[in-house]
This record gives sequence, structure tokens and C-alpha cells, in this order.
Amino acid sequence: MKEIGEKIREVRKKKGLSQEELAESSKINLRTIQRIENNESEPRGKTLHLICEVLDINAEDILDYGKKEDHHYLIILHLSVLAFLFIPVGNIILPLILWMTKKDKIIGMKEAGANLLNFQIIWSVFCLHFNNAFRLI
Repeated sequence: MKEIGEKIREVRKKKGLSQEELAESSKINLRTIQRIENNESEPRGKTLHLICEVLDINAEDILDYGKKEDHHYLIILHLSVLAFLFIPVGNIILPLILWMTKKDKIIGMKEAGANLLNFQIIWSVFCLHFNNAFRLI
């Protein structure tokens, strides 16, 4: 797993900012930014908040409190929508259960699960609406 400083450096470079520009925009000493990016010190509280604000990211995305990468679980989450073949609204219930149990433990799970569930709910409502509309014909 990447260190906090590496993640900040990576995001800063993606945004096209130099260390000086980040320091100036966040009103943090340049040397502090350098120490953070070299993993000599860890940003805390206000410093982390100011850096994240300038980089337009969430602090929790940088910190990853014990989160790990698990691509297999993400694949299982996406395949779980096929549960509708066996259980009515299983395409919502099973992914919801999988998402709720691991959303704070796997990197990317919170966003992937939310997007997947939003799509499945909209899709189910859309299908239900058109199913009822065709029954009226």
C-alpha cells in the first residue's frame, strides 16, 4: 500500500501543480509539503485538510484507514446482480449486503457499490414501469 506522501505527490502531479504552487494555495510551508511527500512526516488535522482542499480530494481517500485492494471481491459484487435470475429483486438485495459488509474495508468499494446499486435500482424501477405499461396495452 502506498504511503500518504506518495499519494499526495501522485495527486498533485495529476493536477499539474508544483510543490510551490501547492504550498502557496494551501498556505502551508513549502518545507512541510516536501517532508510530507518524502514521507518524513505525516500530515495531520488542519494540514491534511488544507492539502486535500487544494487537491480537491477527500482525506479518507488519502488515509485508507486499513483498507486493502481486493479485485476479486469487486468482481463478485458486480456478478452478484445476476441473483435476480433466482430471487426477485436479488439484483439489489445481494449486492447491498455485500456492499454494506465491506464498503469501509476495500479500496474503491464505496464508490463501486454505490454506483452499482444506483444503476440496479433505476434499472429495476424502469423495467417495472414498462412492464406495467405493457400490461395496460
